[in-house]
Amino acid sequence: MDLETVGPGEPICAADALVDGSSLKFRVAGGERAGEAFLIRFEGRYYAYRNVCAHMALGLDMDDNDFFTIDFRALICKTHGAMYEPDTGLCFAGPCYGDALEALPVTVKDGSVLLGA
Repeated sequence: MDLETVGPGEPICAADALVDGSSLKFRVAGGERAGEAFLIRFEGRYYAYRNVCAHMALGLDMDDNDFFTIDFRALICKTHGAMYEPDTGLCFAGPCYGDALEALPVTVKDGSVLLGA
C-alpha cells in the first residue's frame, strides 16, 4: 500500500474525511520523525502518532489500518495486545505499561488536518 507522504505544515487529509473511531496511515517526510504514522479521530478531536509500538519497534496495526479496539475506546497493538489511550498515547495495559506512543502534532485549519512542525 502506497502511503501519502506529508511534511510539516502540509495537509494529512480533509477534516471531514474521518469519523470518530477511524484512522488514516501516512508517511512523515524527512527529518527525525520520518517514517510511518497514523491519524485518528477520537471524541471529535484529531491525534497523530508514529506507527511504532512502545514495547517493540513494530507497527500497531499489522498493515490493516485498524488501530482501535472493538469498542473504539483504546488503541491496540495487534502483536502484543498493548492498549493505549487514544488522546494521550499512554499505555495503560500490556507489556509496555506506563510508556507511550510518540505523538505528532496536528492542527485543523481551513477544513484540513495539518501535520505540525
